Parts: sequence; structure tokens; C-alpha cells
Amino acid sequence: MDKQEVLQKLHTAKRDHLAWVGRAELLTDGVPIEKEHIPVLHTDCKFGRWYFDEGQALADFPEFRKIDEAHKALHSAYANVFKIMTDEENTSGFAKFLGFAKRKHEKNEPIIKQRMNELEHASRLVIHHLDSLEAKIKEMSDEDVKKLFE
Repeated sequence: MDKQEVLQKLHTAKRDHLAWVGRAELLTDGVPIEKEHIPVLHTDCKFGRWYFDEGQALADFPEFRKIDEAHKALHSAYANVFKIMTDEENTSGFAKFLGFAKRKHEKNEPIIKQRMNELEHASRLVIHHLDSLEAKIKEMSDEDVKKLFE
């Protein structure tokens, strides 16, 4: 794989990550999202599948290794939000009629907001580390980049 292909893969990984974050934000805004479009586990999203498969050729870079911790933190925060949101959605019709669901959402709103702040912070770290990794790759010769994937 040449340097341009690696840089393109990093751009695709970044785009996939940002799309996932966008869908997570939509869910908290009340937009119904299919569960498979925002997987809870950090190994199941498109970015995670790239990271733990093809991306491992970049595992010698400290910038690459730093991504994992931030990516796990992002998914952990999202797992908390997902649990709260799906518990609210599964409230019975009778409870919704009596207004319990609305009170439950209002009660959980500060927790959801806090978890989303954690998610967004972790996302910024993932992007920062990807940008740093991209800068490193750009500094390398095409031959050295190709050696990473041999």
C-alpha cells in the first residue's frame, strides 16, 4: 500500500468515526436510529473494525496506540446513553400516558448531557490522534510507508 492509499484510509476512518458520532447525537435528539447503525462496542463500528484489522499495520506509532483508549472511552459513554435512551423508549404506553416517561427523560437529561460531553471529548481525542498519525505518515517516504504493510 502506498502513502496516498494509507492517507486515504485514514481519511475514510476519520469520516466513519465522525458519521458514527453524528448518529449518536441524533439518537439523543430523539431521532430514531437503528441499533446496527450505532454499535455500542468499540470493536463493532466501522472505525473499530478498521482499527483492529487493517489499521494494525500502524500499531508501532504511539499516535495510533493512543487512539484505542479514547475510542473505548467514547463507546463507554455512548453505552451509558444508549441504555438510558432505550430504557426510556421501552416505557409502557400506560406510563407514557401518565407522564412518567417524560419525567424519566427530564430526570435523565443531565446524565445524558454529561455522557455526551464525555463522548464528544473522546471523539476530539480520536480525531487529534488521527491527525497526528496522518502528519507522521506524510513525513515518511513512500518506500517506508510501503514497508509498514509488507
